[in-house]
Amino acid sequence: MRRAVLLFVVLALLLLTAAATPFFKSDPGHVLINIGNWTVETSVLVLALAIAIVWLAAWFLLWLWKLPAETARRVREKRALAQLEKGLLALTEGDWRGAEKALERSTSTHGKTTARYLAAAQAADGQDASERRDYYLEQADSGSTRKKFLVELTRARMLVGNGAWNEALPVLQSLFERRRKHPQVLELLARCYRELGQWDALQSLLPALSRASILNEDQLEELKVNIATDRLKSSDDAHALETNWKQLPKALKKDPTVVRVFAEQAGVLERADMAEPVLRASLKSEWNPALVLRYGDPGAGNATQRLKQCEKWLQQHPEDPSLHLALGRLCAAGEIWGKAREHMVKSLELSPSSGGYDSLGQLLDRQGDLAMAATCYRNALRLNQGKEPIPLPGDHVRLAPPDSP
Repeated sequence: MRRAVLLFVVLALLLLTAAATPFFKSDPGHVLINIGNWTVETSVLVLALAIAIVWLAAWFLLWLWKLPAETARRVREKRALAQLEKGLLALTEGDWRGAEKALERSTSTHGKTTARYLAAAQAADGQDASERRDYYLEQADSGSTRKKFLVELTRARMLVGNGAWNEALPVLQSLFERRRKHPQVLELLARCYRELGQWDALQSLLPALSRASILNEDQLEELKVNIATDRLKSSDDAHALETNWKQLPKALKKDPTVVRVFAEQAGVLERADMAEPVLRASLKSEWNPALVLRYGDPGAGNATQRLKQCEKWLQQHPEDPSLHLALGRLCAAGEIWGKAREHMVKSLELSPSSGGYDSLGQLLDRQGDLAMAATCYRNALRLNQGKEPIPLPGDHVRLAPPDSP
């Protein structure tokens, strides 16, 4: 830039001289300078030329004076750039120690060092050297607002990467106040809220995530479901579970995944009775095989009521394998062995599943048919391994042994 300005000035002077030459040729002018006993008399053109020569000579001498220092500075910058390239390549390869050494050497030169210190902090963080990481972050040039933001964003990213959620949260909240539409700030803050179980805060962040176009509609709905399920899973007693369920929007209360998690958590808290009406209402609204299996869990309480309800559904869904398996499990819990076998075998005929074979194996095991039970267990294992099940003799399996209860 300085060279361009200098060339422009010289070119302008040459053009001015060429334009003024005809004028001075006809009237060169007269200049008289009297200093003490010294008198200088010359023309204007000669005086201008003398001034220009003196100025160029002074500039050249000054350039010569600065040349050694300027040369040394360029050499240092060249070496620093070489170390910077070496450090960045080592950082890309995951050689944290080598990257840190090279980047530290690159920051020894004068000039802008923010990016170099941030890269060195990343290399130190890769070695779990938190003290050196914090030192590099503090040394990063944060004079401008933008640089301060980048330094703090780097700090938050590293804290999140190390699972230091409590330390990262205030940093991210401060960044969010400054840049409410920054994609990475929003993403990291949402992740932090989720890991800390701050569901209300995460819920309030959803509009910002939507406005920033970080998530499309499907992803946003999925996140809403995840927030609802995580909130339900975090319920440590029946009262909290009921409160969290009531606070959910109506649309989420109809989501099969949310209903299933609610039923599972109710079972964990030994309050399966809370989930029975919710499961029944959800299945009435929309048929879902996974919820049918959950409704037919014999350990969920009130097996008689569940059995009667499943028998009513069987009239509408006679070929549903999940419903037959649920009926089989409920009949087995009530020691209705014949119907239990019939429904379990029917479920396997419609759609073989590891859960179906495991339930039938338990039933046969209780009835003393150990060989057939072992075959069922093997089939459950084979299905989990992606293999075809071993065919079972249908008539033999359907019939209860003579000594069965």
